[in-house]
Amino acid sequence: MGKSSIHIMPVKSGSESHNQRLQNLNYVRDDLSHLNSSIVLASIADTRSQIETKYQESTGQKMQAKQTPIREGVLLIDEKHSVDDLKQVAVKLEERFGIRTIQAYAHKDEGHWNKETGIWKPNHHAHMVFDWTDKNTGKSLKLKREDLAEIQTVVAEALGLERGIPSTKKHIEAREYKAIKVEEDIKKVFKLQNGLSEAFKVVETAKEMEKSIKPLKDEKNALEIENSLLRANKNFLTDKNESLREENKKLELEKQNKNQMRR
Repeated sequence: MGKSSIHIMPVKSGSESHNQRLQNLNYVRDDLSHLNSSIVLASIADTRSQIETKYQESTGQKMQAKQTPIREGVLLIDEKHSVDDLKQVAVKLEERFGIRTIQAYAHKDEGHWNKETGIWKPNHHAHMVFDWTDKNTGKSLKLKREDLAEIQTVVAEALGLERGIPSTKKHIEAREYKAIKVEEDIKKVFKLQNGLSEAFKVVETAKEMEKSIKPLKDEKNALEIENSLLRANKNFLTDKNESLREENKKLELEKQNKNQMRR
């Protein structure tokens, strides 16, 4: 039995683009995208508009742009799970906390290739987008820390998974997941323990070495240029000497001819 986890945060502007695969992602295998499943009951923009209207009617004030009435949860799932299982999660969350789900996506096409074995390592997970407001007032739901902990239990039970142990580690999303994989690869390449920070030290050391080597390179280039000029000068003198030798032979021959004519 796998372990469950859900991390909830304010929805991001690119949520629908990512979840509905409207953009190309280099950590997504298109040949596996048919395994994904989803349900969309309302768009984020329409839901936000309705919430703002309800909020203004109940409070007499406009909702501030910085408020986050729509949240998104990222869940760990198994290969067996689909959007039907997420519907069960949605029902439980609304019954217990009044959290209404407007979109749900089960993603099975993300992951990474193991650099050493060449084996695909899938990152099965799901996204659930919530209307995080009171349905009568449009005000954001106020959940206690205990409620958020209970949400973890509700999700685990609905998915038939073992509840994850609370951790100080933050949930990692796709971009962070990819960044961590890159750092792991760097550790393997450089055989370092501290990943990127140590790799950057190696790079900085290389830069310093390059600075010390540059004057030597410049001196070497200058010597090569000087040597080329000396070779060219030598060739010129050799040619000049040969020309003078030929000229001397010619003069000697003319002298001999003149002497013979006098006789």
